[in-house]
Amino acid sequence: MSGNHEMNPAARRAPLQKRLYLAGTAVLLAGLIAAALIYASAAPPDRAAAMYGIVDPRYQIELQRIGGNAAVLMAQLHQWFDGLWHGTALAYTVAVLAIALAGGCFLVGYFFADDEAPH
Repeated sequence: MSGNHEMNPAARRAPLQKRLYLAGTAVLLAGLIAAALIYASAAPPDRAAAMYGIVDPRYQIELQRIGGNAAVLMAQLHQWFDGLWHGTALAYTVAVLAIALAGGCFLVGYFFADDEAPH
């Protein structure tokens, strides 16, 4: 037995750090559960919407004639971003956002809450 009475690392954490870790864990679990539910209940993609969207060469030619290459690129970017919020892509988006938000909570808890640790 050593005479050194060190506390375990969990007991030395500051209350703010514990709350940030708990919030990160809760966000991660809730986000992954929500993503799994969204993925399981997602409807198959609509073929008609994909057929007549920005992919149609006639639409791209007309859009380029009216607005130039920038209009075509912006339409493609808009369609990609809009596609993130439907069907299985929404499940992946929710999962990535949950992981990023939980990672942010863990990062803030790890680096910035050490200043309040009791001595």
